[in-house]
Amino acid sequence: MSGGGRVLPAVAGMLARGSSRADRRRRRLLTAAAAMAALFLLAAVNVLLIRGTTSSRWAGLVTESGLRPGTALALALLVVPPLALLHQAGRVAQATRERRLAALRLAGATPRDVRLLGVVEAVRVGAAGAVAACVLYVPAQRAAMALLGVKDTERYAIPLWVLPAAVVLVAAAAAVVGLRVSRHVVASPLRVARRAPRPRPSRYALVPLAAGVLLMVAGTSAGSVDKVGLPLFYAGGIITVAGVMAGAGRLVLVSARLAGRRARSPETLLAARALEADPRAWGRTMAVVGLVVAFGTGTGTIEGDVIHTFREAGSPVDTFWLVSFGLTHLALLVALLVAVTALVVNRAEALLEGGHSMAVLAAGGAPLASLRRSARRQALIAATPVCVVSALAATAGMGPGVFVTEQPLTALAWTSGQALLTTVLAVAAAVAVTAVSGRLLARAASPARLRTA
Repeated sequence: MSGGGRVLPAVAGMLARGSSRADRRRRRLLTAAAAMAALFLLAAVNVLLIRGTTSSRWAGLVTESGLRPGTALALALLVVPPLALLHQAGRVAQATRERRLAALRLAGATPRDVRLLGVVEAVRVGAAGAVAACVLYVPAQRAAMALLGVKDTERYAIPLWVLPAAVVLVAAAAAVVGLRVSRHVVASPLRVARRAPRPRPSRYALVPLAAGVLLMVAGTSAGSVDKVGLPLFYAGGIITVAGVMAGAGRLVLVSARLAGRRARSPETLLAARALEADPRAWGRTMAVVGLVVAFGTGTGTIEGDVIHTFREAGSPVDTFWLVSFGLTHLALLVALLVAVTALVVNRAEALLEGGHSMAVLAAGGAPLASLRRSARRQALIAATPVCVVSALAATAGMGPGVFVTEQPLTALAWTSGQALLTTVLAVAAAVAVTAVSGRLLARAASPARLRTA
């Protein structure tokens, strides 16, 4: 296969044409994730490129120049859940392609050939999703401006040069994901049959999270008037986001160990030991859910301050703020839906790799209902610590701003209530999605898995 550029696209096309219905379904999911990431990326860049200020009660987040950087940042952060879904779905899709890629390695393909083949397949999926997003975004934006009666459309219309740049960026991100999920096949095709032990999350994985919260506290304490305070706060927020992503696996591992030690039922013990065996997979998915909780908690803090200000003035909350908070909650809901979709894909990956053990348990007499309860408890053990720590981090980081208000106890109660509500919703969504995916569990526990293993 060292024939190079002309051979690899032909081989990639052959693998795509010879795929099963499940493979085509996964490819559509990958394309949809890439399209969603491209849509949010286009929207973020579009907002940043707008110039001038226009008075508007309904679209101030876009029309006012001072609010556009925050709006663009929020849209850019919404790219994270689709990329996490792309990574998770890519892992499942890669698991079904591993044997074919390993066969190519054994047939003489070099590691470079396999890398390039993975890049070709990933770029094809990422580019298809990005192109679909571009085709959808431009007419949708034109229709929205016509519906809202916008006159100066050229100011708000996205420049055409952004579209190919977005396609290149999303395709490159998909290629990076493809390389990451196939790196063990590149190293050795023999590890497809017998995987190496997965490394444990580092005990220092939570250090960035703690450092980010301390920076947020320092920035909030310095005040927005201080030129140092605002950069410190934003830097702390970015480090906190990275800390949640990096430390989620460690939180899942610690929670699984505690649950295993205190388990009083076989279902709980089975769930804890399964999480302890591979906490990173759950940590990747729960990290995105934790970010949704953190941003939901921060939004609640700002909401409480705004509502209290208008209440003290004796006037109803302005339409601008109502629309802004409504759009923010809608964005958080979208992010949570994408995150729990990634959780379904994570369940599919876990059952694809560990389905044999489930089939052994079922064949040994374990009721399917017990296995389903164990799956729900697994989601509960994994989701609870990540969501709680994320909510506490956001509350602590914005805490000084809460206590400088005229009624700190009322502000703290509002923030705590929002944090609790967001945490409960996120954990409940994770458990509900796991319960809904019981069909996957039943298929994995089928005795047919023992005959084909």
